[in-house]
Amino acid sequence: MMELRVVDRSYGEVLSALHRACFDDGWGPNSMDEVLRSPGVYAILAADGEMPAGMALGRLAADEAELLTICVAEEFRRQGLGEALVRAVASVVPRARALHLEVAADNRGAMTLYRLLGFREIGRRKDYYRRAGNSLVDALTMMIEPKKIAPPIP
Repeated sequence: MMELRVVDRSYGEVLSALHRACFDDGWGPNSMDEVLRSPGVYAILAADGEMPAGMALGRLAADEAELLTICVAEEFRRQGLGEALVRAVASVVPRARALHLEVAADNRGAMTLYRLLGFREIGRRKDYYRRAGNSLVDALTMMIEPKKIAPPIP
């Protein structure tokens, strides 16, 4: 059974391994530890028993929150876990005025999920992400009020 829980820095290597499995430029243990030490950062881990299935990092600063990164291991995709993780991130900061995120303009799956949850596009960052072969992709910036999508799916 899938369990989502807030975890601390002691899970840094697990979170880093998930991130590196999901992204070409995934964060190594040192980078993950540095992010987890940043003020206002929190981590959500999804696990199927003892097997890590996905993770998300959020940050709260004053009355604004940000989804820093989210990933789901390949064998757990297309099962609603991404949605559950986004809702979990929002549930940690329900009183925040806004929850922001950035998504690659070519990441159709993620953009579909965010739009279905009610995120709206508020901007674009030209050539923000670098892909294999050094091609560049714009980032879309999106936002929602966290209370509109929290609490997480049980």
